[in-house]
Amino acid sequence: MTATVEYFFSFRSPYSYLSAARAFALPARYDIELVWRGVRPMAMRGQPLPRDKQLYILRDAAREADRLGLPFGRIHDPLGDGVWRCLCIAEFANQRGRLAAFVTRAAQAIWGEAVEVAADAPLRAVCEASGLDWADCQRAIANADYRAQVEANTARLAALGQWGVPTFVHDGEAYWGQDRIEDLEAALGRAGLRRPVTRVEGIAA
Repeated sequence: MTATVEYFFSFRSPYSYLSAARAFALPARYDIELVWRGVRPMAMRGQPLPRDKQLYILRDAAREADRLGLPFGRIHDPLGDGVWRCLCIAEFANQRGRLAAFVTRAAQAIWGEAVEVAADAPLRAVCEASGLDWADCQRAIANADYRAQVEANTARLAALGQWGVPTFVHDGEAYWGQDRIEDLEAALGRAGLRRPVTRVEGIAA
């Protein structure tokens, strides 16, 4: 039976960005359904971070990005409209089977390329690079149902007693942080959810 892993993500979280590619790769290796939970960031939930902590997070994220080989440091803060636009488009992209493509592209644009996703032209380029039609994305931004889903996701995170992102939840256990993906994978392995390695002409795929 396929298990469920909930994936709580914020476009304003550098650690969410660092987690994205590895998170979306999990269903290829484990018999799981990865359930997308895009949430409002802490600053839009009345939980602002002290400036010193913000600066530490950026320094730490830069070290982790370097370790992972991801671009980082050219940043345009999406707080506000940029966050909402990306969250609504992500909900639409999920329905179209383009979630991983959009989330990874948008997150890199925000954290590694200083793209202003609150503006139409840059966001359109991100959407089209993700295989999405811009007119559809504009309608998604205005879709109240998508905003309601984001609010439900945010409430779900709080109901679980969690606040930070990325957070993964499997079998009642929460794994908070991009540096806890290995712990999640260990739990999935212990649960017998690892997919068998496929081989083609005697070579492991």
